Amino acid sequence: MSSIAPTQPAEVDLLDPVVQADPYRAYDVLREQAPVWEMPETGFFVVTSYAGLDAVIRDPATFSIELGSLGMVSLFRTKAAREIFKKEGWVVGTKLSTDPPTHDGYRSLINVSFTAGRVRKSEPFIRGIIENLLNRLTPAGRCEFVADFCVPLPLRVITDRLGLPEADLEQLKVWSEAWVEPFSYAMTPERELEVAGQMVALQHYLVEWLERKRQSPQEDILSDLATGRFRGERLLSTEEMLGIAEQALVGGNETTTNAIASGLLLLLRHPEAMDALRKDRSLLKPFIEETLRLEAPTQGLLRRTTRETDLLGVRIPKDRMVHLRFGAANRDPAVFAHPDRLDLNRSNAGSHMAFSQGEHHCLGAPLARQEMKLAFEMLLDRWSDIQLDVAEEELSYLPSLTLRALRTLPLRFQPRD
Repeated sequence: MSSIAPTQPAEVDLLDPVVQADPYRAYDVLREQAPVWEMPETGFFVVTSYAGLDAVIRDPATFSIELGSLGMVSLFRTKAAREIFKKEGWVVGTKLSTDPPTHDGYRSLINVSFTAGRVRKSEPFIRGIIENLLNRLTPAGRCEFVADFCVPLPLRVITDRLGLPEADLEQLKVWSEAWVEPFSYAMTPERELEVAGQMVALQHYLVEWLERKRQSPQEDILSDLATGRFRGERLLSTEEMLGIAEQALVGGNETTTNAIASGLLLLLRHPEAMDALRKDRSLLKPFIEETLRLEAPTQGLLRRTTRETDLLGVRIPKDRMVHLRFGAANRDPAVFAHPDRLDLNRSNAGSHMAFSQGEHHCLGAPLARQEMKLAFEMLLDRWSDIQLDVAEEELSYLPSLTLRALRTLPLRFQPRD
């Protein structure tokens, strides 16, 4: 593992935890010298320029989001781990990650939970969660912001949307973290067995709740899945319901958790921006977009080529994985002037790809933005003199090729009068 900044693609190692903690110099090198680069450790074709990502996203017929029949199971390298799903659980595909026109049939089943109107109506509920968290944390004058605030807020919001009990939050977080761990591409064989076991336990939990919702439906996502019909014709299979429920649970909390933590760290690094937000709350919206652009909580996701193709002059064979680096495209100077700068007046900040674009633009993006806006608005109302409670050099990120996630963010602050 090396902390020396790369100067050419051959020196880039995106699986190095040091690089993952601060990948932006590596992105610059790739974007400038090899915007479509075959990653030697995985064989993925890594795309880092905005134009390259845009071309892939606009051509789902060539660059499929469907990675294979094994779905998530394909991320496990050991046969023993894959067998756990086959023998004890279900081999599930992420059904919200399917190609058109099938994609719309699945997405329509839960669209209602994420419409702008439904998101607006959820504001009092979200404010109540934040108020309770701040009431508990504020008197102490210090907290571990990730565990104490960033985790419980979005997890409580999405479990309410799903129709799951608040009492299960702690266990659901354990399962959620296990679900995203395969995307690190760094598990040992022993850890693969543990993670597979956790994911199967989540499957059984969700199947039990889906059956309850089928018997007594309510206004929640699991009820919609248990009673809804694909294109109005047939009930979903267990595997289909699980594929959507798992993705909604995990996608609805992990990325928002990471975005809120990254946003506060940006404010600590840019106290002038924090002062500006305190004086003018209309700047919250551009601040949120800049946070998502600069510190995309999902740094990259995969596509699969359905045929041999050419991308920015690079020939990619059929059935090869193409890794879209949203975090790199979001700092492409061809699109964003002074791309590494936090700019609350940036006119095109909303053009970022933190939530992807096109057919597979993140369904929960409006909800995530609302949670972020309310979190920073209410936090700035209650806390002043916010400071890191450790040296910044002590902060670290979870190793992951896919996610950008601070492990901890210890804070100290003063309650505002």
